[in-house]
Amino acid sequence: MRVEHWDLTGLNKIVAKSGQRRMKRAANVIAAEVRRDCPVGTISRPMYRKGKYKDQPWTARDAGQLKKSVRVVERHESKYGIELAQFKSLGNYGNVRVYIGNYKAYYASIVEHESPFMRPALNKVRSRVKKILEDG
Repeated sequence: MRVEHWDLTGLNKIVAKSGQRRMKRAANVIAAEVRRDCPVGTISRPMYRKGKYKDQPWTARDAGQLKKSVRVVERHESKYGIELAQFKSLGNYGNVRVYIGNYKAYYASIVEHESPFMRPALNKVRSRVKKILEDG
């Protein structure tokens, strides 16, 4: 049996939007657990006033800067502004990521290497994330 004018574009967008919402909820659960487990420094100091890196904002240290830098980022389009043809019908949906660190807290990977907190946090919430992604 042949069906003419069968267009799944609308359904694809509904499924993509639902999947994006689930991924964002799961990422927020992960980010909350990472914030909870993130070590917080006790030392704060202003940026360097002399030397090679004088007046560079990233040389300052603020207690809790690493914890504040945990964020969920939703990427809506491809890296180069080019959409792949097979995903064009899904609309403007991309992937969701949990980032930690920024310009002033560039040392996230160093802290993770010395006292792991991101991977254990992910392992703690794995079942909750799986449930969110499967059940909605």
